[in-house]
Order: sequence, then structure tokens, then C-alpha cells
Amino acid sequence: MSELGPVGERERLVVLDILRGFALLGVLIGNTFWLYSGRAWLDEPTHSSADRVARWFVAIFVESKAQTLLCFLFGFGFAHQLLRAQARAEQVMGVYVRRMLALFVIGWLHVTLLWWGDVTWGYAVAGFGLLLFRNATNRTRLIAAAVLIFVPFLVVSIPEVADALVRMFFKPGEGALHFHAIAERQQHGSYLRVMRGHVVFALVWQVRIFGWYYFWLLGRFLLGYIGGVQQWFARDGADHLPLFRKLLVGGALIASANIAVQIASLLDVFDNYELSLAARLALDGFDQLGLLAMVAMYVAIVVLLVQRPWWRRVLGVLAPVGRMPLTTYLCQSLICVTLFYGWGFGWAGHVGMANCVGLCLAIFVVQIAVSHLWLRSFRFGPAEWVWRAVVYWKRPAMRR
Repeated sequence: MSELGPVGERERLVVLDILRGFALLGVLIGNTFWLYSGRAWLDEPTHSSADRVARWFVAIFVESKAQTLLCFLFGFGFAHQLLRAQARAEQVMGVYVRRMLALFVIGWLHVTLLWWGDVTWGYAVAGFGLLLFRNATNRTRLIAAAVLIFVPFLVVSIPEVADALVRMFFKPGEGALHFHAIAERQQHGSYLRVMRGHVVFALVWQVRIFGWYYFWLLGRFLLGYIGGVQQWFARDGADHLPLFRKLLVGGALIASANIAVQIASLLDVFDNYELSLAARLALDGFDQLGLLAMVAMYVAIVVLLVQRPWWRRVLGVLAPVGRMPLTTYLCQSLICVTLFYGWGFGWAGHVGMANCVGLCLAIFVVQIAVSHLWLRSFRFGPAEWVWRAVVYWKRPAMRR
């Protein structure tokens, strides 16, 4: 019986690395546009038509889509891990638990040393929930995914419920003080002062979202789990092309309808009407459905294009970034906090919306080039190597 270990190069699915690359670009744009730049709490007017286009582009095509895609790929990875070692279930369980614990530690080091908005430790917490569905049927997983994605989110969308959850931890107005504090530290604090503030604000942020966020993550993990069990991406999706064509058409239809609703919201159309609670919840629920549909459309487009040799070569440029996603993600934080925070270049509040998107594209192009150069000599990214060393209790061979 061979020993369980990391996925070898010959086992890698190029389409998954490409999808991770796209997701990481979306994460960079979303985080930089709102959080690194401080736009989420700084009063910044829209200065130009290009800024308005950038705002709409991020709202419609980026926000929450990248994280949803990463969650799907996370769940797929867990299923793939189990399929690779069906006869070694106990060993797989031990590896998976160590994997989640190590990811949690990496996430909190990220929070402590770089940036409060880390998602990896949250992925680790929600990832343990997948163990509850290890022996479930795909039908049960699908039903559970739908419940977890929609029900907690909609319940917390009720203002009275949201206020009650926040009041469990904060006095009225106390939460706003934390937002002012992190904004002030981001712009004017020293490195050590900012890092202390990050730990506090990471917990404050969790208080605001804990009622739905971890269920939201787990539901998306389960969708990826289903795809992994059914081996949707075997031979880079070539065995399931009819499925991906259906996802493309269905996803495009639902996403288009949701885009129309989003545009109406961005134009403040709904502000002219006094919507009932039921109507507002229906809009929120449809927005979540549209988000999933758009991600399904993205996945289908990439899979179908990868079947064509020219597109496979073009999109394959992103694959090295997707092969070292943790390193790419952590480096994005390092670059952006250096650029935007007061202890670095202090760009927070000084980069317009359109320029922010352009900056993200420039950063990502550099990351693509660096990942190509790195993987010519090494098998893993630095963070992936550390993660694997901890998970498998041995040092993987780093050099090719």
C-alpha cells in the first residue's frame, strides 16, 4: 500500500489550476477595491465615468463570486483526497484534520502579522463541517447545501435578527467605534499598532457575520464535494461536457436576470418603493441564487474553452498561479498592506476606483510571471511546502 502524499504533477488537473487563478484575481480585486484601500469606511466620492464603470464591474462580476469559486474548489479537493485513498479512510481522516488545523494556524498568523481580512482560518473552521457529510448521499449533500447557503443568510437579513446578534457582543454604537479605530490605524498607525488592531478587528468582523458566514461557506464546500465525488473535472472536464453546457446556459439565464436586479439596485430604483420584508428577503435570496449561477457559468466557460488547444494554451498562463494559491494569496496581502497602509506607502483613500482595478491587474500580472519562474525550479510554492510538511509530517522534495 503506497503512502498517502500530496497530489503529484501528473495527477494535477489543469482546469482546476486555471479556475484557482481566476478566483485569486477576483479575490485580489475584491479585497483591494473595498478593504485594503479603505473604501469600505472612507467617504470617497466617485470622480469619473471610469470609476462608476469600475464600481459596477466589481459589484456585478466580482463581489462574492471569487470566494464562492474558491469554496467550491475547496470542497472538490476534499472529495478528491478521499477518492485517491478509498482504502485508507483512517489515514485520510488524520491527514484532513491536520490539514485544517495547519490552515487555521496559517490563517491566524496571517491575521496577526499582515491583515485582518484573512479567510483561510474561516475555511478551516467550516472545513471540519464537511466531515459530517462524508458518508451522506449526494442528494443529502445537495439539500444540505441549499439549506446552509440560503436559510441562515436570509434569517440574518431580517434587521431585528441582525441587531439582536450584534447586541449579544456589543453595546449600541460600539461596533461603529471599531470601524473608526481600524480606519484610523490603517492610515496613521505604526506596524505594531496596526497589527494589534487587526487581531481585535478580525474578531469584531466575525461577530458581524458569524450568524450566516460559516454555514454559507460549508454550503459551497458541499457543492464542490458533490462535483468531486462525481468526478466532474476528470480529464479536465472532457467526460462531462453536456453537464457543463447545461451549466453554461442555465447559469447565464439566471445570472442575466440577477444582473438586471443588481443594476436596478445600483440605480437606487428600489429606494423609490417601500418594500415589504418578504419582498426584501426574496430579492436577497434571488441575489444568492444569481451569485451561484454566475459562478457556475464561469466554471462552465473555462472548462469548455480548455477543450480547445488554443484556448488551453492561453488560459494555461494562469495555471502556475493556481498551483500555488496560498502563496499567491499571502503575497497579495503583503503587497497591498505595504502599498495602502500608513506604515507603508499610505495610498489608502488616494486611489480611485478605476485605478484600483488597474493596480490589481498589474499586481496579478507580476504574480503570474513570478509563479512561472518559481515553478520552473520548485515543485511547490513556499507556503504550500510549509503546509504540506506540517500535514504529512515530513519534508516534501522542493526542487524539481
